[in-house]
Amino acid sequence: MRRHFLVPSALLMASSVVGAVACGGSSETEAPTTTSSSAGSGGNGGVGGDGTAGGGAGSAAHLPLTLVADIDLPGKSNRFDYQDIDTALGHLIIAHMNDASVLVVDLSDGSVLKLLPNIPVARGVIVADDAKRFFVTSSPNQLVIVDNAALTEIDRVDTGNGPDGVGWDPDDQTVGVSDQADGAVSLIGGAGSGARKDVPVGVETGNVVYDSARGLFWVTAVSATPPDQLVGIDPVAASVTTRIDLPGCDGAHGLRIHPDGKSALIACEGNATLARVDLDGAHAVFTAETGNGPDVLSVDPGLGWLYVAAESGDLTVFDIGQPGLVAIDHEHPADNAHTVAVDPATHRVFFPLSSGPNGTPVLRIMRPAET
Repeated sequence: MRRHFLVPSALLMASSVVGAVACGGSSETEAPTTTSSSAGSGGNGGVGGDGTAGGGAGSAAHLPLTLVADIDLPGKSNRFDYQDIDTALGHLIIAHMNDASVLVVDLSDGSVLKLLPNIPVARGVIVADDAKRFFVTSSPNQLVIVDNAALTEIDRVDTGNGPDGVGWDPDDQTVGVSDQADGAVSLIGGAGSGARKDVPVGVETGNVVYDSARGLFWVTAVSATPPDQLVGIDPVAASVTTRIDLPGCDGAHGLRIHPDGKSALIACEGNATLARVDLDGAHAVFTAETGNGPDVLSVDPGLGWLYVAAESGDLTVFDIGQPGLVAIDHEHPADNAHTVAVDPATHRVFFPLSSGPNGTPVLRIMRPAET
């Protein structure tokens, strides 16, 4: 197995890009880099002051990222998509979207443990350790269920059309699938083996995540009439409970919940923007620039950093332990580095690339200095 060692160039950004809008349309908070047209009620965008994801834990770590290794991956030189980490088993699970396969690699060294074939347009991935399985969305309308220890396929069940993101609700043992082409979410009980309920939310859906504090699935939804929305769904009642407008966000897609549970982070792929929205109160929205076509988001809770990977291959890193959105790094891991995952235990960052130094797929492993 070949390993290629390089150190990428990077441009360190220390500027803050913070624009806050109260979603009710009645207030806006001015920031140094933003022009405000009205007086504002402000808010801190759900920033935690309890040290849950602050910069203190990672004060010795610093950017830019440095290369650990490029690990050769099997399959064709074409698009990868989402990833998830099975922390209990030490696995990284990667959807090789246009190779109709899923790779399971060892977190410790990137070596390939298993290739699961014949999964057309593999996209979303989520680990459900408590159910001893992981889930992968597959077009045109399926959810693939895999035993996460044996790494063998258990079953395939129907979803809506064009399934993309996938979330796991351990409280109700329910899988949430964003049926992108339908603008809906499929809720599948029984750890993926039960009945499916369909919940329409918009004209197109992006990612879906479970919020254990509120007992909701959140999903990004493109609306027929702007603005796009973040939609809350009750997994038991299979109904929409909350709709939060996202002014300044075009093409709401990627989604993560802040480690403190107070705000959501959303990749707006249509206008190269990251949005941060307070999940309570007036739902203040902060926005900041990213690379073109922001797609996959990954959070390092120990360092309090959010990684935003874009279709352009650009990576923007935000310090989400600070109010609003503060960009602390911008670099270019590779032209095809549009998907990212971070191991919270080691702080190493993973980019599966369709084309590495030799033109074949590699897993690029990087890390912040002093970690």
